[in-house]
Amino acid sequence: MKGRRTEQLFQILSEGGYSTADELAEKLGVSNKTVRNTIKELEKELEGKGAAVRVKYGSGYTLECDDGGDLEKLRRELFPEEPAAYCPETPEERICYLAQYLFYTDNYVKMDTLSELMFVSKRVLSDDLKKVEKIFARHHLTIERKPGYGIRVEGDEFDKRLCIAELVTRRSGVIMKDDRKELETVSACIERAFRKYDFEVNGIMLDSLIMHICIALERIRQGHYVDMPVNPEDYEKNESLYDQSRLVAEEIVRELEEAFHIDFPESEVGYIAIHLSGKADVEGALESGNLVISEEVNSVVTEMLRSVYDAFQVDFMEDLELRMSLCRHLVPLSIRLEHNINMRNPLLEDIKEKFTLAYAMALQASTVLNRQSGKQMTDDETGYIALAFALALQRKQTGPPKKNILLVCASGRGSAQLLKYKCMEEFGRYVGKMEVCDVNQVPNVDFADIDYVFTTVPIQYHVPVPVREVQYFMGEKEVGDIRRLFCRADGVIEKYYSRDLFIPSLKAADKWEVIRRMCDVAAEKRHVTEEFYQSVVERERLAKTAFGNLVAMPHPYKAQQGDPFVCVAVLENPIRWETGQGTGSEEEVQVVFLVSLDAGVGDELQKFYDITSRLMLSPKYIQKLIRHRSFDQLVSSLKQLDEGDGE
Repeated sequence: MKGRRTEQLFQILSEGGYSTADELAEKLGVSNKTVRNTIKELEKELEGKGAAVRVKYGSGYTLECDDGGDLEKLRRELFPEEPAAYCPETPEERICYLAQYLFYTDNYVKMDTLSELMFVSKRVLSDDLKKVEKIFARHHLTIERKPGYGIRVEGDEFDKRLCIAELVTRRSGVIMKDDRKELETVSACIERAFRKYDFEVNGIMLDSLIMHICIALERIRQGHYVDMPVNPEDYEKNESLYDQSRLVAEEIVRELEEAFHIDFPESEVGYIAIHLSGKADVEGALESGNLVISEEVNSVVTEMLRSVYDAFQVDFMEDLELRMSLCRHLVPLSIRLEHNINMRNPLLEDIKEKFTLAYAMALQASTVLNRQSGKQMTDDETGYIALAFALALQRKQTGPPKKNILLVCASGRGSAQLLKYKCMEEFGRYVGKMEVCDVNQVPNVDFADIDYVFTTVPIQYHVPVPVREVQYFMGEKEVGDIRRLFCRADGVIEKYYSRDLFIPSLKAADKWEVIRRMCDVAAEKRHVTEEFYQSVVERERLAKTAFGNLVAMPHPYKAQQGDPFVCVAVLENPIRWETGQGTGSEEEVQVVFLVSLDAGVGDELQKFYDITSRLMLSPKYIQKLIRHRSFDQLVSSLKQLDEGDGE
């Protein structure tokens, strides 16, 4: 290890100029004392080589060759090229590497050894270790410290493998060796077993299964086995699915034993069966008659749909397709939750961005699962449930609210009717009724049911609704502009957002103080009761409301009576916002949208979530809001996004 650090020092000093001990310590990631010791080692290496470390008071150290010698040639002579050992560089790489080393080291390891191994100071190592401990905690693993001996990871082998899988996903190839031939062999073994028993999983879940089996192979080679019963009582509820998975697991193990000449104990067969149960294509099992959706699962889905109705006033109770989709999903999901098996969702960010209302509904529905299982649903799992709600919303979609139009022409019923026909042809799906009048008749028109006026001539009278001048023969651009006009969120911004519910600078110590103070403002301005605050707190404790990008969106567990509103607060400084009860995870938040929806918001709900989510997910507009801290900036950003201004 010292040779590598000495070479790094040689490289830095040979770049020209002087570097102080502090600067060298920072570049090498070590202490000043270690820098001085490494300089002594380098000086020994340079003896008789025509080069030396020079020291200049007030400037630091540099490296010089006598008689203009070649420093690069000297470096190659002193430090000949060898097969490079992997050395982590970024914080993320260091965290994964440190976890890997602890997983694959049975004995205690001292901090000094880890510091030397990773070429970092003890302070940096200590910070990295705290982050590793947070990852371990999610999998019920701990770091045991023994004075004089060092540290080691403690926990169940099953949990260790799940943690390794998370780290593989975070940093592919760091934890598990990248053996392409082994991956292909494992894949072939699985494929043959699946074919024999007509067992199916989707592509994402197949990749996950291959990864878990490769991790199991590596752990078994090192003498680490899972300790679990052959027939877990936990799976009585899903007995038919587990029995099928068990048969397939036994076949996979037979294939693996033949391919790799490794003996798998019975417990490892159960381990693979559990992963198969958590990844199975339940729809295929239902069609083949191997699985029956229990009344208990159906009851859970009913409670999920009721929870969504309570919060959003959108009724999915009679949507049989959604109900069956959720039932099918819950069978393997319950197994994954039971054993903390996370299923990565590569579409997660797209789902959050494009199906924000569906994702919000999935978060609400997941509170039922969180409460029943005692586990916190991951974002990945929530994303899969959101897809089911997105399809259900699409089936419900009736299109934007239809608008009533008044067409104003100079004169002549023939030309007016021609324009009306053209408008109905182009915009009929957006129009409720379309009336026609001459410009001189405008003062006598009752505008109570009119949303827009389209006119071919200037109107000199006051008109209480938006007016747009159009041509008799509209071009493609004008038609496109009018279509966008119909699709805009007219009235939605004004209905939900108001100046008296904008807090430009809120000082608070934690999220509970933020929620309390924002609810107090809502109580003052909108006369909501203490029940509103209690409902927001209940929802916050059940599932996450922090969406990333410094934004959180708390809301009541049940929709409240009264007019809908959004109270927006920009915090003086970012705070740590816990993302769920008992998870130990948190995100930074500086902008909070406290949302209250009333009963029967109907078609406006989709539009509200669409425009609001675009703001919440936009770093550009959120940073603008934080800088300017004004209601005008908020409304301006919402309108720009509504009109199609992207990133």
